[in-house]
Amino acid sequence: MLSINKKDALDKLRKAKGAHIKWRAYAQALVSGVSVDEDKIPVEHTSCDFGQWYHNDGKLMLGHLTSYEAIYTPHEMLHEIYKRIFHVLHAKDNSGIFKKLFSSKGTRENERMELARSYMEELVGVSETLLKALDILEQEIRDLPDD
Repeated sequence: MLSINKKDALDKLRKAKGAHIKWRAYAQALVSGVSVDEDKIPVEHTSCDFGQWYHNDGKLMLGHLTSYEAIYTPHEMLHEIYKRIFHVLHAKDNSGIFKKLFSSKGTRENERMELARSYMEELVGVSETLLKALDILEQEIRDLPDD
C-alpha cells in the first residue's frame, strides 16, 4: 500500500473542497444576475481548480483509495449541468416567429432565467452529493495508518 502524508493530503483535499464551494458560489451568483468573469467558473470539469487538483495531486496522492473514484461522476455531472446553465444564459434569443409575436422580450428573458434557476437547483443537489463524497474521502484518509 502506498504511504501518504495524511496532513498534506487532508490540507490539499480541504483546499480543493473550498475551491469547489467557491466555484459553486460564482455559478449561483451568475444565475442570480450578478456579473461574474467566465474564468471564475470554468465550464470544463478538468479546468476548474477542483478538477485540476482531482486529476493531478489528488490522483497521485489518493487515487488508490476506494472513495477517491466516487468523486469523479458527481464532479463531471456538475459541469454538464453548468454547461446547460451557461448555454441558457449566453444563448441568443432563437424563439420562433410566433413566440416572438405573442410574447414580450421580458417574458422570454424571465423564462430563460427560470430555466437557469431550475438547472441551478439541480447543480446544488449534485454539489451536495460531491461534498458528501469528499467527506467520506476525508474520513478514509483520517482512518489510514500513521506510517
